[in-house]
Amino acid sequence: MEIMSIALLSSCALMGPPDTANWTFDITSSGENQSWVAPTPIRADGVHYELLYTVTGATVMVSYIGIDFGPIDVLDMIPPYALETWRTQNGPCPLDFGWTTVSAPEGQIPPSLSYDWMVELNAKGRATFRMENLYLGEADYDLGWPWGSVTVQIQSGTVTANVKLDIVQNPCYADIDNSGIVDVVDLLKLIGAWGECDDCPIDPNGDGFVDVTDLLMIVGSWGTCPI
Repeated sequence: MEIMSIALLSSCALMGPPDTANWTFDITSSGENQSWVAPTPIRADGVHYELLYTVTGATVMVSYIGIDFGPIDVLDMIPPYALETWRTQNGPCPLDFGWTTVSAPEGQIPPSLSYDWMVELNAKGRATFRMENLYLGEADYDLGWPWGSVTVQIQSGTVTANVKLDIVQNPCYADIDNSGIVDVVDLLKLIGAWGECDDCPIDPNGDGFVDVTDLLMIVGSWGTCPI
């Protein structure tokens, strides 16, 4: 039994960190910067990494005339573009997937809440999620009898999220029409979608904007996609 256990442990050690990882976590803040560190690493020497960040829950604690209420479910307040975010980045580690700003409700000035988030991988492939610049404002909410619909002050917020990371081989993100070739057709499709591009298929780097960065990806990948 002991020999078998040693053999299994040795085999795991030789395999090293995996090419994919999937974690779910909660992060709470009342205004201070917060971070969450993944319990396990992903392989650090990958050539291309894909991130899928999904918000599965959002609650707030609020106050009204000095009385605290909550937690209140506000997932429907989060803009659709912020519920699922896909990013890609070239390896190896360390690397980061860039900052994303969430402002809710969408288009409201000032917002009821806003924050910036980012996922980064250190040199050993350990992921860290960072939440910074949290703004907690006011929101209209129905507190029920006897208060009814009133303006409350948000005191803290909690986000439940899932982070999925994958190492992929030979991606061809610049091949917008999936023809196997990056050519003038892809270039014209890119130009036609120029500007803000939330959750759209014509955004090679997946940052929500079709801009010069994507144009450079098209030019740099010109020709037949790698196999």
